[in-house]
Amino acid sequence: MWLQYGIDQDKTLVSIEDVPRGKTQVRCPYCDGELTAKKGQRNEHHFAHTHETCREVNRSNRLLPTLPLYDNFNIWLTGKELQQIKDLWNRYGEKDRGIDESKVPRVLIREELLERNTYRYGGEYQFTKLGKIPVGALSLMLFNQVQEPMLLEKLQELEDNLESAYHEKSPLFNECLRDLQIYQAEFRKILANSLYYLQIDTSGGNTIYKIGVTRRDIETRISEIKSDLAPYFDSVSIKVLGTCPHRGNVEKYFKHRYSFFNIPIGNLTEYYNLFTPEQAKVALRDLRRMKAKELSKVEVDILDGKPSWIEQFIVEQEQTRQQQILIEQKKIRRSQAIKTGMSRAKNWGQHVGRPSIGESIEEFLAKPSSQRVIAALDEGLSLREAAQKANVAINTVRKVKALLVDE
Repeated sequence: MWLQYGIDQDKTLVSIEDVPRGKTQVRCPYCDGELTAKKGQRNEHHFAHTHETCREVNRSNRLLPTLPLYDNFNIWLTGKELQQIKDLWNRYGEKDRGIDESKVPRVLIREELLERNTYRYGGEYQFTKLGKIPVGALSLMLFNQVQEPMLLEKLQELEDNLESAYHEKSPLFNECLRDLQIYQAEFRKILANSLYYLQIDTSGGNTIYKIGVTRRDIETRISEIKSDLAPYFDSVSIKVLGTCPHRGNVEKYFKHRYSFFNIPIGNLTEYYNLFTPEQAKVALRDLRRMKAKELSKVEVDILDGKPSWIEQFIVEQEQTRQQQILIEQKKIRRSQAIKTGMSRAKNWGQHVGRPSIGESIEEFLAKPSSQRVIAALDEGLSLREAAQKANVAINTVRKVKALLVDE
């Protein structure tokens, strides 16, 4: 898996798309190592460590966080298993026939790619929605129904990992934090993009189609496309067949589903020759059957770049902890200052501690509270009764009584 993000001096994620090729000023979000931007023609653009790759990025037990079913539609099958499901589709699924249990590999049932259909096929197996994705047989509308819950489930999993790492003070805390932040950035990217579908009539009389995503207005993108096609056609006429806001998640599955019709135009991709008007209508109908994307509260927050609930919780906890540390440090400094002052006063010969001269016996017995005690004792009340009547502590009654006896 390629590293798509680094961090700048403010610890903010920086996408590979936003830096030039070569050595960069951004650092690895996991180990803070130096990064080089790799932007060649063969591999996907990515960051590589300028020096030795860190364990977190080079890990084998836990992959870098990726969006489910975004750019890998093999459902993590082995080459053999992928070929098995393709063969089953060509023989049974495409012809809408049930599959006998003896011909069904157990792994495809375990991975929920095939399921028994008691009603339609009399107990034989059929392809599930998930099982149709590797062969590109699932409609775009149903693909969204499968993928969207998986996107949110993965987000929840990463949040849970971070919460556990924080409470357990795990050494994997930073790794879990960066995993979540990178996933949020990828999620934000597909939500920010609008899917577009174009019909392009060329000067040679041919009609081709283009699928893509953009964050800008479609008119700006069309101007760029005309410029891209200028070396290959004398003129082009472009018609917008549809746009789907917040549907950046569908682009790569569309390319997978209609890969048979993909045609190269020089170095350009994302262009399709659907051969007949009917095939073009099928693809357009597939796109238009998708419901308009309604963002959930979680998705709105991601699109707005808001931290997740667990990130906010951690920030609040750390702020509270820092405040407590400051309070304790202030108490320690005050205590030390008092001790220093008392020590200096002692060295200068000044009295340290409580005042050496207090009030006189007469002054004490003349106080209103003492007078109430005296009146209560004169009534012959016990110490406790006198304390209750005079509304003073019982030790005050004892002191008054002792002083009266001394007199």
